[in-house]
Amino acid sequence: MLVCLRRKLMAIPAWRTYAVSLIALFTLTGCGGPAAPQVPTAAEAGETLKDHITRTLTGAQAKDVEVTDAGGKDVPCGDGKVKRTYAATGKESIGSPDSGILTLSLIGALDKVAEYDLTAANASDTQQEVVNKDLHLRLVLASPARGQMLVKGETECLPAK
Repeated sequence: MLVCLRRKLMAIPAWRTYAVSLIALFTLTGCGGPAAPQVPTAAEAGETLKDHITRTLTGAQAKDVEVTDAGGKDVPCGDGKVKRTYAATGKESIGSPDSGILTLSLIGALDKVAEYDLTAANASDTQQEVVNKDLHLRLVLASPARGQMLVKGETECLPAK
């Protein structure tokens, strides 16, 4: 039935011109350069931040996870932009309370969540800073005391809406 309808429509000269114009339009719009990356709002990036921190602690097998900064609030940065924060702690359950090993465990768990780059700032055995420029996120992975894990983060300054 569709083939029959198409044949009837194509038999009408005006429809052929219209169809050719539509095909040309769709072809040309698909030939542009890559679309500019979409910048998330602070709220959108904040939700991703919460998800990544939660999944990292889960992946590192942290127990007794406690949210220490629930985030969800816009922190003004100027120029009408805001950022969001979030942090959580947990206790080790992998059998090694060593802070250096726990920090490595957090890094390994984060690697399964999303791609982040280590920064050289504040690099130590017990604390590492990572960034994901595409997602506009910065995290600190740490073991501030024997047997404890901490993951805290913030978004870049982003549009509020």
